[in-house]
Amino acid sequence: MQNTSTIILSRMLTASRDVDVIANNIANASTPGYQSLHLASTSWLDHMRGVTAPPGGSTQAYTQANGTWRDAQPGTIRNTGNPLDLALPAGGYFTVQTPNGPRLTRDGQFNLMPDGTIANADGYSLLSTNGQPITVPPQSGALTIAADGTVSTQQGIIGQVGVVTVANPQTLTAQGANLFQTTTPPIPSPNPQIVQGAIEESNVQPVTEITNMIQASRNYEMLAQFLTSEKSRSQTAISQILGGTTS
Repeated sequence: MQNTSTIILSRMLTASRDVDVIANNIANASTPGYQSLHLASTSWLDHMRGVTAPPGGSTQAYTQANGTWRDAQPGTIRNTGNPLDLALPAGGYFTVQTPNGPRLTRDGQFNLMPDGTIANADGYSLLSTNGQPITVPPQSGALTIAADGTVSTQQGIIGQVGVVTVANPQTLTAQGANLFQTTTPPIPSPNPQIVQGAIEESNVQPVTEITNMIQASRNYEMLAQFLTSEKSRSQTAISQILGGTTS
């Protein structure tokens, strides 16, 4: 009976984690460049042997969450007309400078800061191909960003937006909703294909995620009810055993 409760609890913990992951996806359905996460779970077997096991032994199947995997499919590209909105339909990541070091992002919503640097909503500077912030001189006029990342004004070329790739996107560590830290050196993209005046929307499918949330919540509730029933059955059995002993 104790083993049954433990197995149910292992599945409840996994179901609870699943609900959290889906809720995070729904919360970021409108976050530019956000890539949805999905729970990776497995079952593992505990082979019982010894005096406490039934003849021939028994196998207990537990469930555990092994982390999450990221859907790297690009989101829909939406035109905004803002010259500092950039999208990467061919893949890759921009690099921004944070207080904790460079971080990767697919969120291409940038702004012009008072000091002339191009930065995201958090004020983190967009880095060039040489790893330096891109600074727009005062009174430069219209800003043009070519597909290869070359940034030009009426005064000429002022820099080139750096776009990088990673060998395995699943190794990236999330730093908030749309920033990533890489454990291996990123690789400069040979063909970035930047689209100016557009952003990549989140690749979250709201209807699908809401459906997944309903199913995951029902699964958790069913397991909770099962656990309550198992606890009641166990207590009844113990009471009957004790009652039979004392009679």
